[in-house]
Amino acid sequence: MTSFREMRFDDLFKINSLVFDSLTEVYSLTFFVKHFLEFPGLSQIAVAPGADGRPMGYIFGQYQVKRNQDPYGHVAALTVSPDYRRLGLATALMDFFFMVSDLKGASYVNLFMRISNRAAYQLYTSLGYAHRQTFLDYYPDEPKPESAYELRKYVPRPMEVQ
Repeated sequence: MTSFREMRFDDLFKINSLVFDSLTEVYSLTFFVKHFLEFPGLSQIAVAPGADGRPMGYIFGQYQVKRNQDPYGHVAALTVSPDYRRLGLATALMDFFFMVSDLKGASYVNLFMRISNRAAYQLYTSLGYAHRQTFLDYYPDEPKPESAYELRKYVPRPMEVQ
């Protein structure tokens, strides 16, 4: 049975097979280390059963509190191994992060995605995320940059009656 747990520093050396997938954005080791230090508890890994505990997928989330803005959660990275796609792992990881963001007081969760990734778009919209805006040439690919969608899902809150 798949197990989900908080990512640990040593997991960074086990996720190479996931990081180099064509649908996954590649980040430096510095990005991940900084993430662990700045946003503890907001990263989750799905691990396959067995002694080797093969990584199946992961999510790195951030919690942002900026001046004059509502606090929000941001999905910095989400990926699932091609061997384990369409089994609900991405949904479970996204649901985890949405719940944690809600508990921290976020007004919404957002993410950025390549406009060409139709499978991801279908996943996110099925989870209640909606297109907020488009950023032209967001990903600096060579020879042609690619644009990104920002998607958001708002955390339902009871309305206060005065």
